[in-house]
Amino acid sequence: MQVTAERAIHVAMFILILVGLCGISAWASHTYLNDNLILEVAGIALSWGVILLILYLSFKKLDWSWWS
Repeated sequence: MQVTAERAIHVAMFILILVGLCGISAWASHTYLNDNLILEVAGIALSWGVILLILYLSFKKLDWSWWS
């Protein structure tokens, strides 16, 4: 039961961090690139990719393998 609760906490942390950081990147892209839709979408996609990479590497370095 302990492992399941810890895994749920890790998943919740991952989702909250992901949503928060992606929301900030979407706001920044919309605010600073408001006249060019293609650059807004590209900026958001690039931000998501970088954020996912950083989170993945962080979890891997900490040996948190809850996704497997």
